[in-house]
Amino acid sequence: MSGKTRGARKASMSDVADLAGVSAMTVSNVINRPEIVSEVTREKVHAAMRELRYRNNLVARSLRLAQPRQIAYVLPAQDVGGNQYMDAFVHDLAASCQALDRNLTLVAQQGTEALMSACEDLYFGQSAAGFVISNLGPEDPRPVGLRKRGIPFAAYGRTAEAFTSPWSWVEADAATGIAMAVDHVADRGHRELAFVGADQGIVTMVQREIGYREACGRRGLTGSLAPGRIVACGRDLETGVRVAAALLDAPEPPTAVICVSDPLAAGAVITLQSRGLEPGKDVAVTGYDDTTLTSFGTVGISSVRQPSAAIAAELVRLVVEQPEEPEHLLLPPALIERSSTDR
Repeated sequence: MSGKTRGARKASMSDVADLAGVSAMTVSNVINRPEIVSEVTREKVHAAMRELRYRNNLVARSLRLAQPRQIAYVLPAQDVGGNQYMDAFVHDLAASCQALDRNLTLVAQQGTEALMSACEDLYFGQSAAGFVISNLGPEDPRPVGLRKRGIPFAAYGRTAEAFTSPWSWVEADAATGIAMAVDHVADRGHRELAFVGADQGIVTMVQREIGYREACGRRGLTGSLAPGRIVACGRDLETGVRVAAALLDAPEPPTAVICVSDPLAAGAVITLQSRGLEPGKDVAVTGYDDTTLTSFGTVGISSVRQPSAAIAAELVRLVVEQPEEPEHLLLPPALIERSSTDR
């Protein structure tokens, strides 16, 4: 669409991106950081700007002269049950910012429209150089909205687009993490497993279920995929107590419980002890995230540890460097073995 056919409306950065066949982020880089964009791409963008008679506003021009030192983290919705892992992750994110001479700013707005408005104010008002978002859903509108506005960001986690998404993301390999837990208990003789915490709302939780299903199939644990062995539920301790009790009362109870969170695993341990069963010897239990809950009481819970500090460092790097081509990074988790799986 040419400038002559747009009427009174001024061309936007998105219009330039569409005409040049690049992302709005690339247009923003041509304007503010031309040295990181190839000459061919710069010429395409400049040609589109000339055709559309696009003129950068005063704020964007000033960004060439002084870049803000703040990186903003969009806080997820508050978890009423607490989330020790994400609390620790914020500290790792702050440390990663400081390592690159940046400061961490927190954004609490919920709701897509309110959040987009806040991000525009912070970025174009020179209060933040870019954003980190987390807890992504399969069709999460936030990365699409930020990219459309030409606002730099990196995502902790992927949407349903996964490796085809036109933005950068980082996460631990959740499917591999759960598969490690399945292999761990299978190597100790367990043939009847259950998976607790199936959830379709967040992609990383979907990946954990995929890891369980694939590992059980690979190990020939067909009974562990039977109806009732994959439980969709919340991820808090109280739910772990209740679900573990239901599994133990089933006609064919599992001898190993693979949980998607440490609170669920802690709840399962409480149920086992209340029935006079010994975690590890009688029923194995694994958690996820390796939080302080893994070391409560007399039972240590085997848990999948995410490389939180490495994830945070990569996210900050991606926001600071703003690579022209998106990066999709899966970092390896580790299984920390404790008494809850020791026979």
